Amino acid sequence: MQISVVVRRGKNRRAIEQFSKFFEVKVYEVERELPVLIENPKDYLNLPEDFKPDLVVSYLLHPDLNLELIRQASERGIKLVVISGGAKSGSYKQLREEGDRVGVRVFWEEICCTTPKIDNSPFFELFGAPEFEIEIKNGVIKDVKVKRSSFCGSTYYVAEKIKGLRVEEAPSKAGYYTQIFPCVASRGLTGGIHKAANAHKKAVERAIEQALIKASKSSEP
Repeated sequence: MQISVVVRRGKNRRAIEQFSKFFEVKVYEVERELPVLIENPKDYLNLPEDFKPDLVVSYLLHPDLNLELIRQASERGIKLVVISGGAKSGSYKQLREEGDRVGVRVFWEEICCTTPKIDNSPFFELFGAPEFEIEIKNGVIKDVKVKRSSFCGSTYYVAEKIKGLRVEEAPSKAGYYTQIFPCVASRGLTGGIHKAANAHKKAVERAIEQALIKASKSSEP
C-alpha cells in the first residue's frame, strides 16, 4: 500500500516516520509559510501526474489548498483523502461536499487519536484511535503492546511510560503522558490535546479490563 503525505515543508516528521515503518510513503511538500487567502491554489500546490497513491494524508492546514488537493486527487483517480488539523484545515462540510462532487471520499479530523477504522484499510488497522494490549502481574502493568497508534506515534510513547505502573493509576497517567508528548494537537483549555489524552486514557482502561477478564478466565478450574 502506498501512502502520500502532503505537508508544509519540514513539519509532521513524526507522523511520516511512523507511516514509513509499515508502508511505502511519498512526501509532497509545499511552502512552510502560506498566505491566509490563496486565490490561485495551483501556484502553491501542483501535484505531478504520477501522484497516484492509495491514500493521501493532508497536513496542509489550509482550506484553499485542501480544496485544491481534493480536486487534484480526483483528477488522478485517488478515492480517499484524510485531512488532519480540524478547523485550520477548512470546513468539514465544504470539504466533504467538494469530495462528493468530484468522487473523492474525504475524512476530516481535528485530532488523529479519534480516527476510526475505514473500509478495512490496512492503514487504518494500524493508525487512528489508540488500542493497547496489556499484561498485568500482581496489580502492576508488566507489558504493553500497541495494536493501533495515533498518527504521530504518541501511543508508543504512552505505552512505554505506563509500564511498571499500578493498574489503578495507569489510565490517568496515560492521559498525562499524551499531553506532554510533542503532539500537533491544539493546546489550551478547549484544545484537541485534551481529546487525545482522553482517547488514550479510555484505551488503557479498555485494555486493562480485557487483561483482567483474560486473567480471570485462565485461573478458572
